[in-house]
Amino acid sequence: MKKIKGSRVPKNEGKMKILIVDDHQENLRALEAVLESPDYHLIFATSGEEALKCLLKDDFALILLDVQMPVMDGFETARLIRSRKSNEATPIIFITAIYQSEENIKQGYSLGAIDYIFKPFHPVTLKLKVEAFVKLHLHRQQIKLQNDMLRRRAEELRKINANLECTTSELRKAEALARVFGETCTDALLTLDGAGQILNANPAATEKFGYGFEELLNQHVSRLLPGEKSSFLGQKNNQITSNCSQVLDAIAMRKDGTVFPAEIQVGVASIGEQQILVCSVRDITERKQLEKERKERYITLEKLVQERTCELFLANEKLKEEISERKKIGKRLMKTSQELNNILESITGAIYTLNQQWQFTFVNEEAEKYFRKRREELKGQVIWEIFPELSEYKPLLEKALNRKESINFEIKSIFQYNLPYEVYVYPFDEGLSILHNNISDRKMFEKEMARLDRLNLVGQMAAGIGHEIRNPMTTVRGFLQLLGEKEEFKQSKGYFELMIEELDRANSIITEFLSLAKNKAVDLKPMSLNGLIENMYPLIQADAMVSDKEIILELQDTDVLLLDKKEIRQLILNLSRNGLEAMPGSGKLTISTFNNGDEVVLAVGDEGNGIKPDDLEKIGTPFFTTKENGTGLGLATCYSIAARHNAAIQIDTSPSGTTISVRFKNPGQSESTVFS
Repeated sequence: MKKIKGSRVPKNEGKMKILIVDDHQENLRALEAVLESPDYHLIFATSGEEALKCLLKDDFALILLDVQMPVMDGFETARLIRSRKSNEATPIIFITAIYQSEENIKQGYSLGAIDYIFKPFHPVTLKLKVEAFVKLHLHRQQIKLQNDMLRRRAEELRKINANLECTTSELRKAEALARVFGETCTDALLTLDGAGQILNANPAATEKFGYGFEELLNQHVSRLLPGEKSSFLGQKNNQITSNCSQVLDAIAMRKDGTVFPAEIQVGVASIGEQQILVCSVRDITERKQLEKERKERYITLEKLVQERTCELFLANEKLKEEISERKKIGKRLMKTSQELNNILESITGAIYTLNQQWQFTFVNEEAEKYFRKRREELKGQVIWEIFPELSEYKPLLEKALNRKESINFEIKSIFQYNLPYEVYVYPFDEGLSILHNNISDRKMFEKEMARLDRLNLVGQMAAGIGHEIRNPMTTVRGFLQLLGEKEEFKQSKGYFELMIEELDRANSIITEFLSLAKNKAVDLKPMSLNGLIENMYPLIQADAMVSDKEIILELQDTDVLLLDKKEIRQLILNLSRNGLEAMPGSGKLTISTFNNGDEVVLAVGDEGNGIKPDDLEKIGTPFFTTKENGTGLGLATCYSIAARHNAAIQIDTSPSGTTISVRFKNPGQSESTVFS
């Protein structure tokens, strides 16, 4: 290929390539002069063979082809160009000075030419035609690029659609499996929102609780789990997640009001900003019955251990005389030992044995949990060396070991949050068998029964003697008042007034004492708790202003309750004055009301120093008080009033203050009216 002078361009990137074919250099220079432009890259060829070589290297936007050339003319060259698939659409313009007949023109167009120009040509016309064909080529390239891009995008969309179809199929499978699992699962499965409202329930839940599916929807889970175990709803996500690995015991309630023991387990999931809880409820009535039977079996176990120990001793003596019986007795011993080991492992209490050197010789699974060590770590170890804090109980164990007497005593566990345990120690020839039983539930029940017994006794006393005491007191007060007015006793009038004042104080104590009576009649009427508080606010505010304190009311809309007006006024006044007296300096007393599920809550909170743990257990006991001039009947009266209104009192205390909440049961949500 020959290049004419001035046709070389340093940088041709982005320029449209035009091939000019002519065997005369002067024609090439003329065409170069007409078409020279910064947008074009002109390439020149002086023969058809040289033009074909150029087409093998580059792609051209336009070909200007001379018809009359030696060896291979323009028509032959055009035919060969069109025979290549990559050049089928390349525009060709024939330029000739001789072949101007109509037959030559038809031949040129038949070979794929887009124009046929005669020499001499008009430069501007040629230039405009070239520009048009170059733009057409550029547009064709852009369309090709867009088509390629569309094909790639279509392929990407096809792959995405295939992935979506696969994902949809998997989701449908997962949904079908979840539905089958929920419908076939024997445990009750409840789906809840973050507030505890039931969103879904499986057939086992409707059957277990006796409700229809529609009856459960949008109901609060506390309707089925009324105990404190539903308090997991107020926890944070990380706390709920930590509880998901634990199985919690609860009391579940059916539609007919009957209850049954249950195990609950909670799972949490977040969908966007919404929190979804899945709660499984399992009826463990049979398991509880088995546990009861297991405890009864323990008594049998004691007898069995003694009987087997005696049998082993006799068998050991016979082994010296009867060699032939040794294998048989050995098999019996192995079988008995295995049975004993299985029984010990199945007992819920922590059982372990110590030899006379105080080394562990046996540890059951519950004992591993109690000591928080594996049995491999305990066996062969001296108990006082690995647990020196238990040394205070060593004299009791030595007494049982030396005297061969069974003993039992109570301890506070140092391994499980100071829980109370009852310890049974049984001596045998090789050492001691020791059982630890958790008695925290029993202790709590005993305390509650003792408190109820005290309240019942005080109520009976109040009902029996309260009115009879007032009669002589009234007589004495009347005579003291009469004598105080006489002239001869005027110098002692101050003493008479003091005695009358003390009689009035005794009368007020008796009034509070009488309010503890269980058989006191109450006049229950539908009324607003908020209205009672607002009516008493001026009186409470006056008490607060005397001691430089502030009263804050936070009253939300609450449901109508069946209340005895006089008793609830006394309840509010007692709780408010206790809160004011609990704050030594200035402070705020907050009285609030709100609905909590099927309960209406009255809360009175102070900013005092809180209640000591030792005193907290005695709160509500008649005549127990921490005040210098208190009678100990204020909170006891509140407990009695709450009991007569089927309400419960809850105390939350800390060094920054105490809040006493009275929780009233809503008598009927559907028939109640909301008061502000």
